[in-house]
Amino acid sequence: MIKFRYLLFFILVAKAVGAQTPAAFSTSKPWAYWWWPGSAVTEVGITHNLEAFAKAGFGGLHIIPIYGAKGYESTFQPYLSEGWNQKFAFVLKEAKRLHLGIDMTLGTGWPLGGPQVRKQDAAKSYKIETISIAPGKSWTVPKEAKAASVYVNKVFVEDLVSLKKSSFPAGAEGAIVYVFMETLTNQQVKRAAPGAEGLVMDHFSKSAFAQYREAFVPLLKKSHAPLRALYNDSYEVYGANYTPDLFAEFQRMNGYDLRVYLDVMAKSKAESDAENAIWADYHRTLAHLLLTEFTQPFASWIKQMGFVSRDQAHGSPGNLLDLYAAVDIPETEFFGSKPFDIPGYRVDPDYDSVRFGIPDVRNLKLASSAANLTGKKLVSSETTTWLGNHFKVSLAQVKPVVDQVFIGGVNHIFYHGATYSPPEVAWPGWLFYASTNFNPQSHFWEALPELNRYVDNCQKMLQAHPTDADVLMFFPMEDIWHERNGKGKTHPLDLHANSRDWMKNTSFGHWSEHMQNKGYQVDYVSDLLMKGLQPTPKRTFRTAAGAEYKMLLIPAPHFVSLETMELWAKWVKQGLPVYFLEHMPLQPNSFGLTDEQKDRWHIARETMVMRWVSDPTNILERYRISRESIADQGISFIRKRSPQGAAYFISNLSNRFSEGPVRLAKGAADLELYDPMTGVKSVVHVNKDKSFFLNLAPGQSMLIRGVTTMSKVQVVGDKVISPIEPLGKVSISFPDKQLKSLVSDDLNYWTRDSSTHDYWGKGTYAFDFELNAEQLPQAKILHLDQVRDWVRVKINGVDLGIVWSLPYQIQVPAGVLKTSNHIELTVTNVSANRIRKLDRDRVNWKNFYEINFVDIQYKPFDASSWDVTESGLQGNLYFSNR
Repeated sequence: MIKFRYLLFFILVAKAVGAQTPAAFSTSKPWAYWWWPGSAVTEVGITHNLEAFAKAGFGGLHIIPIYGAKGYESTFQPYLSEGWNQKFAFVLKEAKRLHLGIDMTLGTGWPLGGPQVRKQDAAKSYKIETISIAPGKSWTVPKEAKAASVYVNKVFVEDLVSLKKSSFPAGAEGAIVYVFMETLTNQQVKRAAPGAEGLVMDHFSKSAFAQYREAFVPLLKKSHAPLRALYNDSYEVYGANYTPDLFAEFQRMNGYDLRVYLDVMAKSKAESDAENAIWADYHRTLAHLLLTEFTQPFASWIKQMGFVSRDQAHGSPGNLLDLYAAVDIPETEFFGSKPFDIPGYRVDPDYDSVRFGIPDVRNLKLASSAANLTGKKLVSSETTTWLGNHFKVSLAQVKPVVDQVFIGGVNHIFYHGATYSPPEVAWPGWLFYASTNFNPQSHFWEALPELNRYVDNCQKMLQAHPTDADVLMFFPMEDIWHERNGKGKTHPLDLHANSRDWMKNTSFGHWSEHMQNKGYQVDYVSDLLMKGLQPTPKRTFRTAAGAEYKMLLIPAPHFVSLETMELWAKWVKQGLPVYFLEHMPLQPNSFGLTDEQKDRWHIARETMVMRWVSDPTNILERYRISRESIADQGISFIRKRSPQGAAYFISNLSNRFSEGPVRLAKGAADLELYDPMTGVKSVVHVNKDKSFFLNLAPGQSMLIRGVTTMSKVQVVGDKVISPIEPLGKVSISFPDKQLKSLVSDDLNYWTRDSSTHDYWGKGTYAFDFELNAEQLPQAKILHLDQVRDWVRVKINGVDLGIVWSLPYQIQVPAGVLKTSNHIELTVTNVSANRIRKLDRDRVNWKNFYEINFVDIQYKPFDASSWDVTESGLQGNLYFSNR
């Protein structure tokens, strides 16, 4: 009995201890890049920052040390020094207490590099020197040479260190020698932190990475949860196009010696299909090296160390699908402004879309497709980078970007970014050179928990279920590698302006956009990822992760490998739905194929000649590919698979729909509509024609799933609108006593009065209004016209909450409104007018090293000449019943 009592006591104690164990950090809440200027962090500052982030609803932070602030040099912590490591350990301790996750870059700034990178391990490029020599004249290959190809009367002789008279064929008058030389790019780490300056690493060399990573082993062996992931930032290794193993790997992969064709590599422009094929073989070899010598070892080593790998593959010369698929969390990027067709949506007029491009959902899908094909649960995104100029971005501009990222398959958002700023540093504090700012100094910080709650609500569903795509579309990387080749050329696939060349202005870009606009959910697949597909008895394609696809479409392919051609031919013979859009493959992809291999390529092609179509509409219908007709109405969507059937995230990012009947391809008989902004749920019954009524104003979004039990069925009637007419004057008051109160006949921006032109803060619009007996029961939602930039609504003393995003509206609880009412609308503006004042007064707040501080066009930041930014409210108010 005594033993039993002791046992019971220990069980109860264990349960009590377990109950007190801190909950794990959240991945459904948004995370943010946490820039560390100079790594000049203190324990007080770390706690201050982390507590603020946790309170605001963040799930975690990603540490990236960068250059520091001038005047604080004595507080800089050299990267990976004992002091730096102590601060990092303190971060993990505090983050665990606050239930925050922590990721860190495997280095500082970007790309990977630093003082541990030796010259032999640094990024390299090549140059080819052309020498003309005559018979009998001796010469010596420069000591920097890695190879020398000698041509006599256009005939290759051999690789020589020196050329003798006897090497010339009879009658030859001379020779052209192409000398291949290795050089360092000498690229230094961009935005490096103190103590981490140095050369960028050779990303085509496994031994270079093995040398590089050793500097992190002591830190990581001492680290623990909540440290989760180690990260590689976007590939920006400029000019790197060579590694010492290139020639050997090239010959192994392609069956011939590239050194024989240095004359082709030396040309400023390829002049024939054969020369383009040689270049494509070169590009393919570089891509293979990047995957097998860096990305895969990067992910493998991180796993061995007990952590998770995150990687931004874009910007590299590899096949992005393969690179994203090689890591635990593939990460894409939403950079710049996009002109959403939402009434009232603002785009920064200073954003240069020609120089930087316009973000495209198709680019995002490269990362999410790789994850879907390989069963990765999380797809992350660097989000809102340079959405607008500093001090100008509002949350109303952020939400449509977030929705677009979700539509692209992302379910793990990272804000770019949140700079560490000491609590004692006066506003605007320490800032990163690129917007958008999500730290406590941000003008929208008080409203940010609302956005974070919205993201959390959406990502809980998006992370819970896999994407439900019916169609695979082949991504023709070989066509990119055959395009516009010439001396020193690589094909980096960044997601900015140059994506026009490799994505938008291509057949793949056309057909992927066509499928998207027509309402078909598509994932993209590479040559390598296709190898993992298995045919099913139903004549579908199944991945190792369990995803199933009904069809493979290949958009207008020009150059295709023998291996891929024979795989497609095999599938066609098995009766699988493989179809070519516009035309059949035109040519083999490699210069190194033998005649026998070329014959096999053409035999495979003949097997598939009946499988090309000019328009896929009929075959999509024949194979019952699910088409979402809501796309015709301008509604964007992503469909997920759940045990209860399909689940949808939809967003109205256009001005083509507001309300009306809609249909879902995989909807249930009864649907739950969940507004992730407000948390309000309703249930609708689907009609016999599979339609149901949807109210989704431009800018709104919704989560939809099937339900089995009916409750609170939505009843749809006529829309009733009740305009709000102020009784008497509208007063505008400010907490800043230096500003006088204003009076207006209607709602207008307070910046119409010059006394407010330097003001950043709150202003309260107040007035009385009346509603009659007919209007009262229909007044359920308050609508505002123009809000600059978010507003807290109080009616009759009741705080209804914050309106921060388009459409500017908020629900009014029953019982709040009466026949006679008083409304207070407290608006907070962005801080543009305040920073304009600081720059006019020449206050020295821009005191950072390296790039210091720039505007959205990468020019030195100066707000002194900015126009006054409109602030407050403008336009009409009204109530509606829905």
